[in-house]
Amino acid sequence: MNKNSDFWKKNFTWMHFAAMAVGLLLAMVYWYKSGQFSDNILKKSPILMALWGVAIGYILIDLVRSSKNRQDKNE
Repeated sequence: MNKNSDFWKKNFTWMHFAAMAVGLLLAMVYWYKSGQFSDNILKKSPILMALWGVAIGYILIDLVRSSKNRQDKNE
């Protein structure tokens, strides 16, 4: 159980949740403005766009955070 707790603490910080919320918000704004009129299946569905925004937000903040950790480690 301790390993599971460490996994959540390491991979889901407040920064991750904030980035996922921003990604969700931007994906919904994009869908509202132009995606709903598209023929593309990803852009047409608000649920898929929401999932895409959350995933991109998580990945981007994780990349930035790991890069900063490596930079701090090298100094």
